[in-house]
Amino acid sequence: MLTGQNVDRQLRINAIIKGLILGVVVLASSIFSYYFITAITKTMWLIVAGPYFFAIIIPLILTLLFSVDMRKKLGGYWTFKQAVTSIFIMFLVCYAILTIGRDFIFAHLVEPNMTQKTEAVMLDVKTQSLKMQGASQKEINSQITELRKEFDTQESTGLGTIVQSYIINTILLFVVAIVFAAILKKEPPFATVVDKDMVE
Repeated sequence: MLTGQNVDRQLRINAIIKGLILGVVVLASSIFSYYFITAITKTMWLIVAGPYFFAIIIPLILTLLFSVDMRKKLGGYWTFKQAVTSIFIMFLVCYAILTIGRDFIFAHLVEPNMTQKTEAVMLDVKTQSLKMQGASQKEINSQITELRKEFDTQESTGLGTIVQSYIINTILLFVVAIVFAAILKKEPPFATVVDKDMVE
């Protein structure tokens, strides 16, 4: 029979496994999203909507499925604390895989010009969008200049800023884990155990 410690250990192991799977899927989606907007499609609305689909919709669906599955493995019930812990561990493992796989390996070894190519696409999309809205060339140049400054700021970030970004993202993941836990928690029914000796 599972004791409290065994249940917590089982939850952590299951959360790590789910996090590994989620991380691989999110990493693959992120890489595909990059090639999708830089090489596959030239349609403006797909370039804008594509990254949101790959970065938000797919992870959201998988998170829901994996969280429900983890709860199911506990008999269909888990406390709010168990839910937060499991989902947060899953998120942390996923985030670690995404960071290492995309930011350190893919962006440095496979696509060292990843930022520049993404910038070129986004500048083109912004320009086309402003033209469709009837903006003047002066306004277009002004907004493109501002967008270039944003990309330059991202490229010139130091180690302290990067570490700060990781800390903020970790806090945000914990907040999201709390939200998911609040939605998916399902407290076990209270069972009243009657001592036979007391009945007698």
